[in-house]
Amino acid sequence: MNQVSKPVSVDYFPAIDLLRGFAAISVVVYHFIEHYQWKAFPVEGWLTWFRIGWMGVDLFFVISGFVIALAVFSNIDKYGPQRFRLRFMRKRFVRIAPLHYLTLVVFVLFITPELLYQNFFVNFAAHLAFVHNLNFGLHGAINGANWSIATEMQFYILVTLTAPWLMSVKPWKLAIAFFGIAWAWRYGVTMLIPFDSANGTFRIFIAATQLPGMLDEFAVGILLARLVRSELPRKFGKYLTNNLVFVASAAIAAIALSSMLTCFWHYATFWEYPMMVVLFRSAIGISFACVVFAAISVQLPGMAWKILLPVTWLGTISYGIYLWHLPVLLSLQRVSGLTAERALPMGLVITVLLAAASWYLFEKPVLRRFGSLSSDDGASSVTKTPGGSVSTGVTNSM
Repeated sequence: MNQVSKPVSVDYFPAIDLLRGFAAISVVVYHFIEHYQWKAFPVEGWLTWFRIGWMGVDLFFVISGFVIALAVFSNIDKYGPQRFRLRFMRKRFVRIAPLHYLTLVVFVLFITPELLYQNFFVNFAAHLAFVHNLNFGLHGAINGANWSIATEMQFYILVTLTAPWLMSVKPWKLAIAFFGIAWAWRYGVTMLIPFDSANGTFRIFIAATQLPGMLDEFAVGILLARLVRSELPRKFGKYLTNNLVFVASAAIAAIALSSMLTCFWHYATFWEYPMMVVLFRSAIGISFACVVFAAISVQLPGMAWKILLPVTWLGTISYGIYLWHLPVLLSLQRVSGLTAERALPMGLVITVLLAAASWYLFEKPVLRRFGSLSSDDGASSVTKTPGGSVSTGVTNSM
């Protein structure tokens, strides 16, 4: 994992789409619980996860660190450490910006038209430039879930600028740098913005989730990409079967998740505990990195992936699910007498339908038109899945 001297072939990991779909649905259900103040939603059993479904965003960040690092490293292998940058950022912009812009327009026109008369041009320009998350007044003003899209785009810029260093630096140095920045940033937030239970924790949340404060989650994904590209899998592959690797990694992931969630429920108010703000997202990132590693280790026969195709398809349209769900949720809230129990299944169906329509009728044509689905995009290239069907690899970050 020290220095990559030659390209290492990395296949497409279909289980990543399973995680993307799960993360997107987790965020959707969580927002329904919160917006409807759904007190009757289960507080025991596996459904409890959705009460903390906001962690789906953290899973997205870990996955993003992993797949974006794979893509940018592959681009460096093909085009060199200087020539890859413009090509890579153009394709990232084409993948992220069009649907983001479309949902902004839809949200303003149909959900909050009053924004047209409230400092609209500054607000809209900030969202167009992906800097709306940097301002307390603009964060969440239009389609609130898209604060993380701004963080993602800023991460792409950072990776583009530092990719040769990320590719060659010793892993422990990368970890110290990114974790250290994240901890220092979040500690500063707890010192400068005191917890105020009367006015909520929104300002702490906004400040703590800026890109510097999320670097530890991106870092574990980057380190996992470095591991996958390194010689270690080849060296140990002759001693370990794929099934053994999966069982071991799944067991480690289960232990990590269990420990992380146990810790969380002891300090579930979260923001009033400075050490939770400073350290807990590192625990989330490491736990989800274990989950991602287990996912990329799984080996299933082709028929199994065909059976799972409807679930992996949710991962394909997960970006749309993420951006469309709040307009749908807020629209359903205007329906008189519609309870949370009825609104959730309706919201999920409508959101998935909108996401599917935007993928096939808008996002995919735009990607084809501007070349992001071509075969020269490194880890985003078209590859064969274990099921034998053709799929695109790293085509989105959500």
